[in-house]
Amino acid sequence: MVDKAKRPDAYKGYRGKALEFLKSYDITVWSEVRILTADGTELDGIVLPRAEGTDDKHIVLKLRNGYNMGVS
Repeated sequence: MVDKAKRPDAYKGYRGKALEFLKSYDITVWSEVRILTADGTELDGIVLPRAEGTDDKHIVLKLRNGYNMGVS
């Protein structure tokens, strides 16, 4: 089995705090995740790559309803 963190696009576009967060939870681009918001809502999505040069504070998810959402 290939270590997903060793793929060339494993963290595409992520840097700084967002990259540290992803690595600390062993999450890479294209991973399926579930997040729990402050009000208790659960959201399921897939971690998307980010454009180069964007901020380091957000992780972008593709939600099941088709929308993209930035999480900080």
